[in-house]
Amino acid sequence: MSVRSAMSAVLGGSREIGPIGTASRIVVGLVAVGLPVVRSGIGWWDIVAALVVLPLVTTVVAVVVTAVYERFAPKALARRHSICSGPACWLIAVMVGVTVPLAARTPVNGVVVFWVWLGVSMLLAAALGYGGCEVLAIPNLITGRRDQIGCILYTPIDRAESKRKTDKGSQAFRARR
Repeated sequence: MSVRSAMSAVLGGSREIGPIGTASRIVVGLVAVGLPVVRSGIGWWDIVAALVVLPLVTTVVAVVVTAVYERFAPKALARRHSICSGPACWLIAVMVGVTVPLAARTPVNGVVVFWVWLGVSMLLAAALGYGGCEVLAIPNLITGRRDQIGCILYTPIDRAESKRKTDKGSQAFRARR
């Protein structure tokens, strides 16, 4: 079994994004990883922070944010698939808040770490067909869940592709009748 099929099986196997969503995540992910690395370089501290520390912190923060919203604002949690939802804003704010002191207190280059983490998450989301904010791609892989929050960049693309696919499917159904 390939790594991709194993990861896809863990996350439910179905692609939630179309070719444009996939391509846009690949392009932006490669730029997000490549540009800061080319400009500033990358050290082993940066790699550990980007691929271990931030994904683990994101996993914990996502669970806490979801639990808080379930308890105190379930209606707001129901709107988490909107373009910019409360849970998404909190998750991003906390992750920026974690990255800044991490960079200030360790040899980690905060800019490189933050963008490499986001870029790798986008590439993983593209590979798995994950439709939602890339911030949750790694946590979903770790937990085996399929949680989603809205994404300013990708939600409109994914909705447009989904609508187009639905429209084509209903046209094909009507044509067969």
